[in-house]
Amino acid sequence: MDEKHSDNGPYKIKIDKTHYEVSEKELTGRQLRDLVVPPIPEDRDLFEELPDDDDRKVTDDYVVEIYDGKVFYTAPGRINPGA
Repeated sequence: MDEKHSDNGPYKIKIDKTHYEVSEKELTGRQLRDLVVPPIPEDRDLFEELPDDDDRKVTDDYVVEIYDGKVFYTAPGRINPGA
């Protein structure tokens, strides 16, 4: 098992450039949204950065494996060109 997938918590993650420490090895999208104060609003989508693949949209019920260095970011849920 490589170091970033260690079973030892707490895990240091980042959401929109803000660092968080969590002890859970898995979190749902809803739990990740609720870590942020105030929680990430419903009009923004949450994405998981995947180093060797396309980033993944994280829905509220999707379960994400957590490990040190995991990065998430938000983006507008709907882009309205010209608005």
